[in-house]
Amino acid sequence: MFDLLLSIALMSVGWALRGSIGGGPLGAMIPGALWAMGMAWRRGWSGREASFFVALAALGIGLGGQMTYGQTIGLFRDPNTRLWGLAGLSLKGAIWGLLGGVILSLAWLMPAKPLRLALLLLAATDIGWRWVNHPKLLYFSNPLDRPREEVWAGLLLSALVLLLALRHPLTGRFALLGLAGGALGFGGGAFFNLVPLTGFPGWKMMEFTFGAILGGALHFAVPPATPKDSPSPSWQHALFYPLWCAVIIAVGLHLPVRYAYSAVVAISIVLLSAFPQTGWLLAFGATLAAACLDLHQTHPLWAILLGSLPVSLVFCWQRASRCLPRDAAWLLLACCAWIYCLEYFPVFR
Repeated sequence: MFDLLLSIALMSVGWALRGSIGGGPLGAMIPGALWAMGMAWRRGWSGREASFFVALAALGIGLGGQMTYGQTIGLFRDPNTRLWGLAGLSLKGAIWGLLGGVILSLAWLMPAKPLRLALLLLAATDIGWRWVNHPKLLYFSNPLDRPREEVWAGLLLSALVLLLALRHPLTGRFALLGLAGGALGFGGGAFFNLVPLTGFPGWKMMEFTFGAILGGALHFAVPPATPKDSPSPSWQHALFYPLWCAVIIAVGLHLPVRYAYSAVVAISIVLLSAFPQTGWLLAFGATLAAACLDLHQTHPLWAILLGSLPVSLVFCWQRASRCLPRDAAWLLLACCAWIYCLEYFPVFR
């Protein structure tokens, strides 16, 4: 029971932090990384055994962060469009969990040559976005007031294509539980936005609910078998940290396509397959560096310190074979909480 509650709590808190210290897919890496570290700790996996798992969790949960849903919540709040808004939120949450679950299953099923999977991910995302989202054939945002560019169809098609490519019961279990948890968490959590109290944090409660239900659902998808193992890192592998940050931040923010973060995941899958021992640098280091992006505008020194010292510590822990998942989870949570304090409490400004 404690293991389940921990999964629920870490994903829930991680999602609430994502809504405050990071937006889009970069911020959505926080709940995925925290959840996976807690899960690996409670399963007793070593840092080597958890390397693939924590990296793919951060990447997989981050994929859904490409979807826009602010205007969909607006449709849900309006009695005239409430059912359409609820359908859109439930669909987007379901796709978020579905695709995240499929990517998570790769921690056990990563093929020796993952380039085909990476290309399928990108091609399917582009087709779904180009044929459905871009022409707004089925649209869950406001077409009259600053219409948003949606991408849910691209993410849905990529999840279905990867499911067919992998054709494994474990992938199906992750996908099904992720879909159910995402739909219930996102659609059900939306009802907090209808609470008729001034100042009630409906949006924040929705984030807590989404994280809690999705984290709980994915908890039951994780098999007892350990994920794919990775070798111990050498000091030279520390050079991958700036590489991960460059790929995730530069490509994710500046690639001129609507699904730029899908390209991040495709590139990362190929690199992770070749260098699995760098998974912790991605799961912890790149996730924390992305969370420091906005902080750099107001607290540049803190952003530099948090973007360098904690990941160096985690890398040393990994080489020393400490209880890395547990220690890294608490350290990432503490760093993200400190970023929140720096940004939102005047006493720290």
